[in-house]
Amino acid sequence: MKTVKLHLKVFAFFLLISVALTSCSGDDENGAGDGGGKMTAKIEGKDFESFAISSNAVKSSSNGGTMLFLQGTNSDGIGITMTIMGYDGEGTYQFGPVTSNFNTASYTETNISNPMNTQVWSASYDTSSSGSVTISEETDSGVKGTFQFKGKNGNDDSIKTISGGEFDLNFKS
Repeated sequence: MKTVKLHLKVFAFFLLISVALTSCSGDDENGAGDGGGKMTAKIEGKDFESFAISSNAVKSSSNGGTMLFLQGTNSDGIGITMTIMGYDGEGTYQFGPVTSNFNTASYTETNISNPMNTQVWSASYDTSSSGSVTISEETDSGVKGTFQFKGKNGNDDSIKTISGGEFDLNFKS
């Protein structure tokens, strides 16, 4: 349980950084962009599709390292986010294990009427790999790829399977 709480704190920290990066203008490697794009997946077999306006990618470099943040949400308050630390271009990146890898993925069900009851299922919750994201194409304007992962809810220890994920996201500056 301590590992899950630690992982959730690390995830919250990276999420906070990601929000700060997406809300600030700066010197991005890939030029200015308004974001947009599309993310799809199956959540426990049920179709998920994000809205273009709430889907984007952010690539940020600092102190010799690069981070790639991917997100897609819909009007039901359902969202998927992925953060790749040490991003170095096209390829496959694993989520987990928590002891040696800071790449994260999460599936969120926002409770709009009571945000304190929002539920999050996070990948990288034990000592084994819990999924991956593959960047198949990167251009100056965005990234395309696929993903899949299993996320664990820190509140009730339930597991959700996110499969068949695809994205075509524009960079947001």
